[in-house]
Amino acid sequence: APYFSAAGSVDDLSTKAGLVLLGSVSGGQASNLCAFLAKGDAALSVVLTLSTTLLGVFATPALTRLLLGGTLPVESLAVLKSTAAFVLTPLTLGICCAGLLPGIARRASPFCPPVGICATLLLVAGGAANSAALLLGGAVCWQAHVGAIVLPVSGFVISLLAARLCGLGERAARTVAIETLVKSPTLAYVLAVRHFGAPVAVVPAAAMVWLATLGAGVAAFWSRMSPPED
Repeated sequence: APYFSAAGSVDDLSTKAGLVLLGSVSGGQASNLCAFLAKGDAALSVVLTLSTTLLGVFATPALTRLLLGGTLPVESLAVLKSTAAFVLTPLTLGICCAGLLPGIARRASPFCPPVGICATLLLVAGGAANSAALLLGGAVCWQAHVGAIVLPVSGFVISLLAARLCGLGERAARTVAIETLVKSPTLAYVLAVRHFGAPVAVVPAAAMVWLATLGAGVAAFWSRMSPPED
């Protein structure tokens, strides 16, 4: 983030704010799908997504205040409602279905990955289309694209190395790395538009496209390599 804000202009500060938002939000829903396809620990992925989502309610304004020197007025109740709508509700329904209707859940499970991929593609396409003007124009557009790639990829590499140094198994290490890579750019985009304005939303908008691409690429690569514990 300091690299992209070196000039100190309004646009540069907006790019820095977008990077801080992207870095402080939780892992995205797509991370659960990517972890599953990458032969990671799907249960651990869900736990990490939920825990970081709840932690992000407090971490996002704190990190923004620390790194930007100001306060991000995050509406915690609205974030919690969104969490319930987009994460907790589907998860609860899935758990209830598996527990109460195991036969149906077993028959439906082979169709879950392709349905998840299609849903993710629709989300990415919708966000990119809505932000086309931000992604293709502006003096700092290239900084937004580079930042949306370098920041999560750096986190991916560092978290993967740290997980392996800490002695985690390959499945867990893959999961931690993917959770760090595949953030929730949609949440960062909504917060940017609502609390900072369109210029700050450039980085999250770019991340909508790049993180889905990077996550899918990593998942496809690891899907061909079975973890040693298998």
